[in-house]
Amino acid sequence: MTKAPVLRPYQEATLDAIAAALRKGTTRQLVKSPTGTGKTVTFAALLRWPAIVDWLKQFPSNERRMLVIAHREELLDQAAEKIHRANPNLLITIDQAGRVASRESDVVIASIQTLAARQFARLDRLLDTMRFRIVIVDEAHHAAAPTYRTALVRLGFLPHIEASAEQNIEGTTEQEAARIERALADWNKVAPRDQLLLGLTATPNRSDAIGLGCVFETLVYSYGLRQAIDDHWLVPLTPWAIETRECLDAIHLQRGDFNQRELADTVNTPARNDLAVSAWTEYAYDRPTLAFTVDVQHAHDLADRFRAHGIHATPLSGETDKDDRRAMLAAFQHGDLPVITNCMVLTEGTDLPRASCILHCKPTRSATLYEQMTGRGLRLFDGKQDCVVLDLGDLSKKHSLQTAAVLYGLPPKLKTEGQRLDKLADDIEALRTRQPGFDPATALAEQVLTLAQLQAHAELVNVWAIRDLGDFAPKKELVWLRLDNDTYRLQYPWADGQETLTVDKDLLGQWQISLVYRSRGAIPEAPKIIATGARDAWAAGNEAEAWVRLARPNVMRLKARNATWTKKPASPAQLGLLLKLRVPHRADLSSGEASNLIDLALARKSGRRPRRW
Repeated sequence: MTKAPVLRPYQEATLDAIAAALRKGTTRQLVKSPTGTGKTVTFAALLRWPAIVDWLKQFPSNERRMLVIAHREELLDQAAEKIHRANPNLLITIDQAGRVASRESDVVIASIQTLAARQFARLDRLLDTMRFRIVIVDEAHHAAAPTYRTALVRLGFLPHIEASAEQNIEGTTEQEAARIERALADWNKVAPRDQLLLGLTATPNRSDAIGLGCVFETLVYSYGLRQAIDDHWLVPLTPWAIETRECLDAIHLQRGDFNQRELADTVNTPARNDLAVSAWTEYAYDRPTLAFTVDVQHAHDLADRFRAHGIHATPLSGETDKDDRRAMLAAFQHGDLPVITNCMVLTEGTDLPRASCILHCKPTRSATLYEQMTGRGLRLFDGKQDCVVLDLGDLSKKHSLQTAAVLYGLPPKLKTEGQRLDKLADDIEALRTRQPGFDPATALAEQVLTLAQLQAHAELVNVWAIRDLGDFAPKKELVWLRLDNDTYRLQYPWADGQETLTVDKDLLGQWQISLVYRSRGAIPEAPKIIATGARDAWAAGNEAEAWVRLARPNVMRLKARNATWTKKPASPAQLGLLLKLRVPHRADLSSGEASNLIDLALARKSGRRPRRW
């Protein structure tokens, strides 16, 4: 009998977090884990995890079924095999085309396309004979799309909301998003708590306005890509930026990313394709490679250029025959096919651990799509030391293009020059320690710089300018510090240490208020979430000050924007601390200015600051 796979520590922690949230009545949960870290293995173990098994025992045996919704039909058999390995005693069936799920099934696996066919007739047929206690949404960043939401309404996990004229098949306006969120807030008061909706994704962010907060209540567990690499569950990245002469500024946007037809017309050129092949020959010649292209023609044209240079390459797209596709992927995994040029087939769910080079010939503004594509090359494989990432960097003053650097929270315009990202990240952290007020994002906003150029730049700029609060400021009574575009911080002494109140966005894109306490000489406690779901930073800041007024009334006087003490000359203790922190400053600083500089230095040095460079 096939043994169930041994779970990794983060997979066990994920299952514990799911069970803990379920005990608290949180039934619509989201998990974030990078591509290649075994999300399918994690949810496959759900039905044998002791805490979940105990929870299911309260229901009749025929009401413990699980439905797995996949984004593409190609992933159904793969999910079935992994769930069967983890649960060999359960009946697992697939509902697709001629395959009809047995009414005796413990687990049913279906694609969203199958469930939605003929106005959801297939899903309704399943529901005629089955009650699903657990619903899994794989690749859950798609779950906010109307098709998914309609399926979840029919399954009883979301309220029915009449569609408006604003709604379209893949994106939603901000007005529509607000309308849905209001309806969901009312639903939360009466929603059933005897069921579990679990979404798993590597990338919870969407390019449209709606966000995943319209489907899931909370992010119960998050495992970062950098952490997975540091823990040796994924291989490190070694990126190279290849500069092209194509300019993308004239291309229009659709749902936050490039219009694909216009993009293909711009980047699918013989010269650019030859440049891609030359870069691959120089930096990744002996590496099994997955190349990502804009459209089907681009995949064929790029494969032609590889073959013209004597390199065996095959194009793959949705038009490829299924038998040919299986043969192609098998040849790649056996080492008989060095390059696959693909159009949107290998972005999700496909396991090709031999791949050790990702060739990005499809520029994108989407961090979600970029991470999905790059993640195809990060899985572990015997003898594999790292993954080379080749980014074809087109010209653009108008658009911010994704590059490998963003996967480590580094600025996209950092020129990597073949340096491993984990080493680059450590070097930039060391730079921030030496220059604790320096913000790499500002330096790289308008220009591409290498690490050496960035280090030189840090010596020249005024890194101690206090940033304007912008739209956050009106009606604020306290002295807030702006760390970056989406992070605002209030620091004050408390008990025998210091508390830090932060307003920023969580991974679902919702504004939240968090609190961290640090006693003198101790490691800070884990952040405590005070509130979440404010419509914008200004509203979250007002809510944070209301909390301070109620829970920390003395702070209202101590950190008041117009407090008398802020106008007095800086104290000897403040000046001494500025010297200790190596903060350059004027001799005639006011006490308020000195306090702001101290707060800024401590914020820059703090390991708790979100890495949003």
